[in-house]
Amino acid sequence: MEESTGSLWEQTTDVDYMRKEGRDTHPSYDWLNGRLVELYDDTVVDFLDCGVMSGTTYAKLKDTGLSCNYTGIDIGEPLLESCRSRFPEARWRYMSVTDLSFPSGAFDVVNCRHLLESLPYYETAVREMFRVARRHVAICFFQPPRDPEALLRRDTAGGYIWLNRYSPGPFEDLLAKLSDTVERIDISQGRRTDRMYFCTKSV
Repeated sequence: MEESTGSLWEQTTDVDYMRKEGRDTHPSYDWLNGRLVELYDDTVVDFLDCGVMSGTTYAKLKDTGLSCNYTGIDIGEPLLESCRSRFPEARWRYMSVTDLSFPSGAFDVVNCRHLLESLPYYETAVREMFRVARRHVAICFFQPPRDPEALLRRDTAGGYIWLNRYSPGPFEDLLAKLSDTVERIDISQGRRTDRMYFCTKSV
């Protein structure tokens, strides 16, 4: 079997991956959207979504009725084309979370779901998200941080993929340095537990 040298996520055409994995119904979506409605119900929220996959985050935001200027980024062009076709009213950009071409403080909320595990490491991405966020950063893990840390790169015919589990101590220390407050919530559905970090920056 010949292996590809590029990232699996950059090359994938599996635009329905989240639904097939059962991730699109996870209650962690509802928890985050509930917090956003509490905080932004009477205003228009500028929202950056890092790693759009199937466009599920945007679709669920629309269902809340929240007024939202949404921008979604991804490194998978087929995924972005699918989202542009389904949701032409939103903005969809080809971009890496580790190098965001937005000015500092451009968004009220920056969201990152099931993405950091798939990077070689998290620190550059986290710092970039906090740089472009005015007020809140939401990070959701499908592999909640725990010790011992494990950094695993897997090579497949469709490209390489990182499947990392990070140590919670250094990760949470970084969030604490960049935030005024950090909420940590574990949310379960069946055997799958997502960990949500909801970070608030000082105004």
